[in-house]
Amino acid sequence: MGMKKAFVVSFEQLPAFLLGCYGHQWIETPNFDRLASQSVVFDQHFANDLTSQSNTFPWWTGQTVPAQNNSSASETACFVSRLKAQGVLSRLLLETETDVGRTSSMREQEPFFNQFDDVTTVTGKNGYELSEADSPFAQLIQTALERLPDWMASPDDQLVWLRSEGVPLLPLAPEFYATLYLDEVLDQGDDTEEESEFVADELPLEPAEEDVSEEELDDDLDLEEDDDWEELISAVVALFQSPEEWGDLDDDERRMARAVYAGYVTLLDQWLGRFLDSLLEYAEQHSILLIVTAARGGSSLLGPVRDVEDWGLFEETTHVPLLIFDSGNQQQGNRRQFLSQSADIPTTLSAWWSLEPAENTVGGTDLLALIAGQDDMAEPVIHAASDEAVAIRTPEFYYLQRRNQQPSDAEHETHPLPETAPVQLYQKPSDRWDVYEQHSQHPETVAAFAELLNSKQTGSTS
Repeated sequence: MGMKKAFVVSFEQLPAFLLGCYGHQWIETPNFDRLASQSVVFDQHFANDLTSQSNTFPWWTGQTVPAQNNSSASETACFVSRLKAQGVLSRLLLETETDVGRTSSMREQEPFFNQFDDVTTVTGKNGYELSEADSPFAQLIQTALERLPDWMASPDDQLVWLRSEGVPLLPLAPEFYATLYLDEVLDQGDDTEEESEFVADELPLEPAEEDVSEEELDDDLDLEEDDDWEELISAVVALFQSPEEWGDLDDDERRMARAVYAGYVTLLDQWLGRFLDSLLEYAEQHSILLIVTAARGGSSLLGPVRDVEDWGLFEETTHVPLLIFDSGNQQQGNRRQFLSQSADIPTTLSAWWSLEPAENTVGGTDLLALIAGQDDMAEPVIHAASDEAVAIRTPEFYYLQRRNQQPSDAEHETHPLPETAPVQLYQKPSDRWDVYEQHSQHPETVAAFAELLNSKQTGSTS
């Protein structure tokens, strides 16, 4: 039991709300749910940096404020190098897709990948007619399972990071998963009792409305009785290629796209389960930490259709899963409402090996200390950024502000704040889906958040 092993399974894209352990009622994710029953689940876990350029990559840097001082992420020390200095071996398995190769985000993160002692790239392929074993995440898990006995037999402390793309931009899974929920969409109307099992209480991600019959749905989609499933699914998946057209989708098209996306989530769940089967056996005899999380949620295609402009920071995009399993922790199935963020991951992993946060970093929260019952931890203010906006989240409010814009002094003095102000404000936790915009009703709150954001973006970390 002297050696410690830490495993991270990370997904570049996986919305929390599509998992059963985060409240979804019809997408099948039994293995995420199983892990949740043996772990601590952080219900309020959010991404920090969703920018496409000059991303601070908080998983590696621990930076809690995106784009602070306009610094480049590659200039910031990676926590892995500090683990290496303490004798912890580090291994990284990267997943890529045959037709895509390394993404621009992966290339930006090369300086961090290079900090690992061993880096292996695993390639898979997505496709309707392919075996699920050929999919990128399946290939990643199969490689990990082949190496797991050697990792566990090693006398060294080790960090093993499995980095998956999660749900890809074009989520075309093998036939079984691609059609898993489309059947429910097309068969809608045959059995209203069966339908009720697939409709979530809160989430507008349902296969169909109750008043839409099978005949009406078939007419809308121009389907024949001998539908060509692959052609249909390819057409639906093509919707993900044109974000500018999402606002023009009809309800049927949107439901179909969501159903295909959901099928890929279930594919990820099934292969995660195979890894859990083996790893949890070792956990009976070894000191193991397992973190499962995601860098970002899904696209706006998946979330509610809102009346306000989408700045890339709504619930479906920023809310991501975080499950922490500690073989020595007895708090199985515990849930925490404490606000957590991507920047907490390096701090938590460093704490697993009793390393103090680096003095020159803007660090996140040690979530292991929180789990252990340390009761004097202040809940953080969560900062986030996209290409369009920056944001602040507290337990009571979620404030968004357009980049390089903030309410003028004149606007601050106007009660209520003008509807045209470059800000959005949502009350938490009641407005889960960021639907009821309230900036004009809370001018004092807007002014306080704008001042705080301005101080952070100009470099102050006080």
